Amino acid sequence: MRRSPTRVKSLPFLLLLVLQPPAAPAAGANLCHAPETDYFSCATGRSAGVSLCGSLPVRLQYRYGTRTRLQLQFPDQATQGARELRFAHYSRFRVDRAEVGFTRAGVDYTVFDYTENDRRRAGVNVSTPDGVEHVLRCVGAIHGTLAPLGKDLQCDTDNALNGGRCP
Repeated sequence: MRRSPTRVKSLPFLLLLVLQPPAAPAAGANLCHAPETDYFSCATGRSAGVSLCGSLPVRLQYRYGTRTRLQLQFPDQATQGARELRFAHYSRFRVDRAEVGFTRAGVDYTVFDYTENDRRRAGVNVSTPDGVEHVLRCVGAIHGTLAPLGKDLQCDTDNALNGGRCP
């Protein structure tokens, strides 16, 4: 049986597709600028990224969007970040949950980073005053972790993760 020329030519192309390395994270995943530290960043499924950038204990800022178009940054002055961003953390065997949150114009934003039974998920939860919630999940690689930020940020006394206690 003779192979068709089309099949023979397409086989190398298919092998290239299979053998290619996985795609790199989206360009918008890291929104930090030199010399800032990228404490946490990931791409979301909306062709945008979320990042916590700065140089603690002095500067920290939440950013959402792309490198060419930021849709939101909070606080406006990164030097206010350690005072305006709130931290919550809960940990037990095989569970680690950390959140950094803030409120802007009545809307609550919570960056979350949860690991349970070696499965990690992260993203941003947005809650509007009328009770509508939107979750922007991280897709692909997640850089950094939120837990170390707790030593420099205010403890969120209203967050259930803290169990009503703050050090």
